[in-house]
Amino acid sequence: MKIIHTADWHLGNTFHGHTRTDEHAHFLAWLLDTLEQQMPDALIISGDVFDSANPPAAAERQLYDFLLEATRRVEGLQIVLTAGNHDSAGRLEAPAELLRLHNIYVRGVIRRNEATGELDFDHYLLPLSRRTDAEAQIVCLAVPYLRPADYPAGFTTTEGIAWFLDNLIRRLRKSPFKGLPVITAAHFYATGVEVCDNEHSERLVVGGQDCVEARKVDCGAAYTALGHIHKAQRVGNTQSEMHYAGSALPMSFSERHYRHGVQWIEINEYGKATVKRLCHTPLRGLISIPERGSATPEEVFAAIAALPKREKHYDSDTLPYLEIRVEERQPQPSLMHEVAQALEERAVHFCRMVREVPQENDKAQKENESLKTLRSILPKEMARRIFENRYHAEMTEEMLKRFLQAEEAVAADESGAE
Repeated sequence: MKIIHTADWHLGNTFHGHTRTDEHAHFLAWLLDTLEQQMPDALIISGDVFDSANPPAAAERQLYDFLLEATRRVEGLQIVLTAGNHDSAGRLEAPAELLRLHNIYVRGVIRRNEATGELDFDHYLLPLSRRTDAEAQIVCLAVPYLRPADYPAGFTTTEGIAWFLDNLIRRLRKSPFKGLPVITAAHFYATGVEVCDNEHSERLVVGGQDCVEARKVDCGAAYTALGHIHKAQRVGNTQSEMHYAGSALPMSFSERHYRHGVQWIEINEYGKATVKRLCHTPLRGLISIPERGSATPEEVFAAIAALPKREKHYDSDTLPYLEIRVEERQPQPSLMHEVAQALEERAVHFCRMVREVPQENDKAQKENESLKTLRSILPKEMARRIFENRYHAEMTEEMLKRFLQAEEAVAADESGAE
């Protein structure tokens, strides 16, 4: 069996105000070409197809156009699509019966028996065959993103997923497909994997309460196709091949060095998986000035001057996104305006400017003075002290003038209120 594993498309995402429809179209076109070249038997999409539970119509159109085109180009292709934490399970499953006619199987909602309330585990066992015949070769355990209500009360996330998988394996052993190799599709945050420390868009729970101990949910599958974490990587401390496919596009500037693409898996007759990476270059790259840390305003303007200029007939769809991290040693109210002007003719899409205060200045700013001392200091003197503590420099006449004007305006407002 030959399988392609992908996840975390986040269709409908906007990046610092920039729509990403063209970027997603570029990725999906590449994936269609890859499917046609590689001719896999199955495609697995492990959650977070959309960026939100209520995606724009254009994003939904992108998904369904892709699904139908994929099954048209690769005759006999089977597609398994599971819901992630960003998706609306019900919305994703709405056209499931229609899609099933095209060998597209969607699993999002946790289905229960109306009479008993018990979970319908058989619904999540999907036998898959080669493109050229109908005989089942492997079984996919298609597990959508599980929430606490989907498993017994009091279970941790690890216990809940392990319980769900254990029930699937029990049902499989009683089915006509017992003994076939297993591949699992799931969406969770495995402990020990690499994520961004500074910023991320996976919506990880603070404190790591949604972490899953991978070895405890390792059910002996030939391959586990994971979604949720945006960096493509193998999950360690497991006996079986357990991989994150990574996101289709970088979802934050912290992800600018991630390698994007899909996983190619071949499972032999003995249930042994061989895995390799098929790489994709996104339509737009990400640039950070400076590459690491922060830069002085002078260094920022020098780096902007070195950026390529926009040509007369430039393609705006391919211009990279830019962030600037500036070291602020003293307030510069006009800095953003000056930066925007400097970038007007540069071949980038400007996203944000992050002002960073040097650590030693930030520490000094947090020093406390006694209440008695504070009451005896005039506002002007307090402003001067704070300025010097923060920026290690004397307050300029211009800044002092601005402060006094603000103080007078506040006093006038208070007088008017009385």
